[in-house]
Amino acid sequence: MDYKIEQIGAQFTNKAIANLETRFTQHANEGYKFHSVFQIQKPGCLGIGAPTITYLAVYVKE
Repeated sequence: MDYKIEQIGAQFTNKAIANLETRFTQHANEGYKFHSVFQIQKPGCLGIGAPTITYLAVYVKE
């Protein structure tokens, strides 16, 4: 089993959603199936800035 993990952001405009659809389709064409999305918190710059929240998409190829 092969995994691919991709940062997809946390805020979505209509254009960003359309771009995400395109990326999901591209990964499907490469043989990956969408598995899940989860939220993470990334530390700020040099560990002292404000942390940011983003989402990661997980794809699986069997």
